[in-house]
Amino acid sequence: MVKMSLLLLFLLWLPKSWGYFTVPGHGQLVLLDGSRQSLQFGFAFTQKNGTDVFQAGIQQVEVAELPDKYTLALVLHQDEQIWVTDWINQPLQGFEWTLGKHSFKLSKNTDPKYQDKARGGYVLMFDKTPYFFHKNMAQIKFHFTRDGVSEVRIEGMFTPGR
Repeated sequence: MVKMSLLLLFLLWLPKSWGYFTVPGHGQLVLLDGSRQSLQFGFAFTQKNGTDVFQAGIQQVEVAELPDKYTLALVLHQDEQIWVTDWINQPLQGFEWTLGKHSFKLSKNTDPKYQDKARGGYVLMFDKTPYFFHKNMAQIKFHFTRDGVSEVRIEGMFTPGR
């Protein structure tokens, strides 16, 4: 009986924040005219007023449980501009973004060895690995566990030699 009471007391004492996370994200967007705009886009799974809340950038939604994944769409339009509507409602030349321990940079290719591979001339560097558009749409999928981002998968793009 004493052990059961201690266990119950311990479970009630456990912090509610176990299993919640915040993954900060920041960077810069490069607009078509060459100007730059600050980007603040990270993920969080928190509790507010007793309700679980998932956040992507400034968007928040109450959830019954942590979503398995979040998909960020990159659209290459006419091989000349990039659309990431989760971030901004206008086309981009590129971006630099750090999300937790990961880094992303989308820009026009400047390396001659990738000249024939880069559709629209764009290269996405993800943690120092180059990716190229296979078609006009690519997706960056973020998979979650209660500790944060557990995996990042890039779909609709390819990397040389893979």
